Amino acid sequence: MIPKAGAERQQVRFRLALASNGTNDPNQTFDGFAFDNVYVGEKQRNVLVEHFTTSELDISVDADIDLNDLYQDQLTFRGFSDFDQIQYHVNFNGVDPLNRDNPEDPAARALRYRVSQPPYTIMDGKLEPGKFTGRWLEINKIELDRRALVDPVFDLEVEDLPTAENTKMSVRLTLTARQAYTRPVLINVALLEQDVNGNKNVLRKNLFTPAGLVIELPFTQGQTLIREALDVVLDVPIVDPNNLMLVGYVQDLQSNEILQSVVMRNGVAPKQTDPITAVDDTPALAVIRSIQIFPNPASLEFKFGLPAEVAPGTSWKILDQRGITVLSGDFEGAVNGIKPVDISELANAVYYVVMTSPQGATVHKKLVVVNRN
Repeated sequence: MIPKAGAERQQVRFRLALASNGTNDPNQTFDGFAFDNVYVGEKQRNVLVEHFTTSELDISVDADIDLNDLYQDQLTFRGFSDFDQIQYHVNFNGVDPLNRDNPEDPAARALRYRVSQPPYTIMDGKLEPGKFTGRWLEINKIELDRRALVDPVFDLEVEDLPTAENTKMSVRLTLTARQAYTRPVLINVALLEQDVNGNKNVLRKNLFTPAGLVIELPFTQGQTLIREALDVVLDVPIVDPNNLMLVGYVQDLQSNEILQSVVMRNGVAPKQTDPITAVDDTPALAVIRSIQIFPNPASLEFKFGLPAEVAPGTSWKILDQRGITVLSGDFEGAVNGIKPVDISELANAVYYVVMTSPQGATVHKKLVVVNRN
């Protein structure tokens, strides 16, 4: 590895050594050899690793540690890293406190990749049978190096724009096409907190909506496109206002391949959580707010986790995006505070779960269904 700075880069010599063993056919004359498509240059790609995790599973915590160590090793031995990661905390078999902070945005990314159970780790959005299947151990320094050598389709720049209030955030993402590209793409900028009680690069909020912004126009080589997300309310907890970072990315809408990503680790203005004005928190409302839905995303079945105080007659229903009720029921028959619900007949999508107390208090939550039959 040639250092990024210093006199060593002023003159670089590349040597290629060839050798032969004694197995060549002596009756044949070999005229030589040829090379094709040889390229020497700087890495231009920033690899993005998206890691779906939960603090409720030991294997998921182990995966977190391994990925964090992989990143730190690259910094220690090379001074820079080929990749950055986003940790999406999802709900599985219990309550992940960081998922409770913002369940919607991790669920939207999980739906795109059809993730039903953590840990699940994807490098630049690429899944490949037999090679990249979502296991974090498949992503190592060799594979990261190979991926970083692939020229990106776009150059990206992310900017943190000033806002009048520190409870709002504005960002600008600039895309410049390095080559013609005609397929629709998805863009987003993720606001991360770099360290939350030992959890690294925790997603706080996707700033271009939870699912991102679709761009359908064809790009010509050299074309520049600018998109902004302005005055986004930070309705999520922020532990350390001075420990924020931004990750922007552009992704093929159909194949999910990340075409390029960009990271802003320093210089992000301090932000705080927006104080949310809540309605009167009656006891009935407080009880149904404490009902948990897990796993989320869910495949074939999800469970309600119930507090002891759920009143008889409390009901639930699941609505699709059109507002049509697709399932409904109550909480009778729960065992040890757990009420399972069969969702095997539901199409893969984001649904609304509406829970209503006998007094009329209502709470809405989102459920992501990623059935794998």
